[in-house]
Amino acid sequence: MHPIWRCTYPACILALLWCAGCHRLSSNRVITVIPREPPESMWVNEHVGINEAAARHNVKIYWNGPTGEESVEQQIDLAERAIRNGDLGLILSPTNPFALNTVVKRSLASGMSVVIVGNPLSLKPEKRLSFVLNDEEQTGALAADRIKTALKGRGEVLIVGIDPFLPGSPDRSSTFEAVLSRDAPEIKVVDKLEGTFSFGQAELAVEKSILAHPHLSAILSLNISATRGAIAAVRTTHTSKQIAIVGCDQDIDLLFLLRLGVVDSLVAQNTRAMGALAVDFVMDEDRGAPVPPYTYVKPILITKENIDNEAIQRVLYMKFWP
Repeated sequence: MHPIWRCTYPACILALLWCAGCHRLSSNRVITVIPREPPESMWVNEHVGINEAAARHNVKIYWNGPTGEESVEQQIDLAERAIRNGDLGLILSPTNPFALNTVVKRSLASGMSVVIVGNPLSLKPEKRLSFVLNDEEQTGALAADRIKTALKGRGEVLIVGIDPFLPGSPDRSSTFEAVLSRDAPEIKVVDKLEGTFSFGQAELAVEKSILAHPHLSAILSLNISATRGAIAAVRTTHTSKQIAIVGCDQDIDLLFLLRLGVVDSLVAQNTRAMGALAVDFVMDEDRGAPVPPYTYVKPILITKENIDNEAIQRVLYMKFWP
């Protein structure tokens, strides 16, 4: 098995091989892909993996995603378009764990195969519905190991961005705390900021916490908006030499600031691998081959020292056109 991911197969999966009469063969060799936020570099990386796998399988890709505040409605509209067009499959990175359940069920009922990428839905896997997810526990563990090293085993930490609408967020946080408690008990989490934060809201919340905890030495930010807010708050409070920022997930501006030393490190999702696996699974379903219900792709830790390593650059590759 490739070391970058791990798959889980129930023993009963072999009993679920389809007969020819159980599967609708689509004449439309198109897979619709709906990322969460297309401009973010992590979803551009997914686009690379999607197109590489599509070229291997000789299928076409329709790529489109939300661009504004009405992200859930836009994702629903795009999924409905795929249903109307009779597409072969749907690859979806949901912006909400509950609101897209109905359209996913309608997609399955129409005969499409659906692969959920990145963040899970509240639905369970079933025939033609599988999940390719970031390993959130590994994200928390990598962040804990990095902060343990950066603080030399002693200090105070703030966690920002525990979002109940992003299912992986609490897993990142809880694993982070568990690893610190086990491996670096002298590093204390002194504050946790919960909620769905915009950039501005995260900045104000982090600034308030920094002022309340003058000995704060590190911040773990659990998503891109939280990381941007943490960066702004540290700059405003003139604590950049005191506080190390470890962020989860990647975007081009954060990678640039990491190179400058503004961000200590980023735990990045390997969305390129996720995208390729998702296309492979749609095609496996199309020919009646077994597909694992859950596949967990391991994230990577990016630092100023390793960002130009070949293995890191493969994950961050952004040339998605042929």
